[in-house]
Amino acid sequence: MKSYLYILILLTAFVSCKKNNEHLPPNFNYKIDPVPLTENVVVGAYYSNYTTADWAKKYTFKPVKGEYNALDPLIMDQHRKWADEAGLDFFIFNWNGAAGNPILNAFLQGRNNNVKMVINFNTAHLSATNASPLTGAKLTTMINEFKTLASSHFDKDYYYKVDGRPVVMITPLNLSSSAGSSINYATVIPALKQAMTDAGVNLYVIGEITLGWLPPVRYAPAIKAMDGVNANNWTTDVYDRSVFFNSFVDMNWKNWTDSTKTWKVDFVPCIAPGYNDKAMTPASKMYDIGYTPEFYTDFTNVAKRNMSSKRIVLINSWNNFQLGTAIEPTETYGNIFLQMTRKQFKIN
Repeated sequence: MKSYLYILILLTAFVSCKKNNEHLPPNFNYKIDPVPLTENVVVGAYYSNYTTADWAKKYTFKPVKGEYNALDPLIMDQHRKWADEAGLDFFIFNWNGAAGNPILNAFLQGRNNNVKMVINFNTAHLSATNASPLTGAKLTTMINEFKTLASSHFDKDYYYKVDGRPVVMITPLNLSSSAGSSINYATVIPALKQAMTDAGVNLYVIGEITLGWLPPVRYAPAIKAMDGVNANNWTTDVYDRSVFFNSFVDMNWKNWTDSTKTWKVDFVPCIAPGYNDKAMTPASKMYDIGYTPEFYTDFTNVAKRNMSSKRIVLINSWNNFQLGTAIEPTETYGNIFLQMTRKQFKIN
């Protein structure tokens, strides 16, 4: 009798486990099928402001243009031409409150092609803390900075817009554990958008989360205040994720797209041709990922499977050679990643 009871318990447990996991694929390393294009995808890429001093740090592949200074007008001109060749719609430039940002000026100098700009507004310079959060005078400072950006950049033809709305990114949504109460995005973003609307500027705000893998519900209050959300870092120190990377990301992004769609927020996938930080940080515990045409092809298709109706995909990065994520032409790979970017995201 006891034997029969034991078998019955095992069968019940098996059926329960099967039912609870029936939504999971039988093989975590499933094939990423190509996603055919019916219309162009909007593509932006993070741009690193390399100066001569930055090249003193070790890096992966050597760029075709050598150890350049990004502020050199000839370098920026070549980068814009290459980006145009790749079908990029905009570069993403970090902005930290500094007046007369030199990289923005370099981008504008002699500009004569289709590639535009988007500003990634880093809130760190506002010095918000738990004891002194982003309210009152600090929020006023932020709003005034946005008004200055609006008059100097947002309303210009070189600034990228969605449905006539200037796209601006705000980072980071994932506040550190020691600063969890420093910025309440659920109140800050509506106040910012209302102030800008009153000034005649209807922003399209993409919130940036600087790491991946965690569920979107963890950041739900902040995400719900945004028009779009992007997680820009999918590095991993977990072996299974590194081996089955694209299928793991695909499953993760399905959760993100389902959640953000419910919240009426656009999910903006962020991809890279690979990742390798060992040159700069030999002791890093992060696994090397990709940097092959096959890997990048799969990652672009994962993005197309999970992008929102706005059809925006970001690439991290254009030229971060220290982390091995660049699509800029290198002596080793030439312009293969430029060609692949256009092939995967543009129909013309």
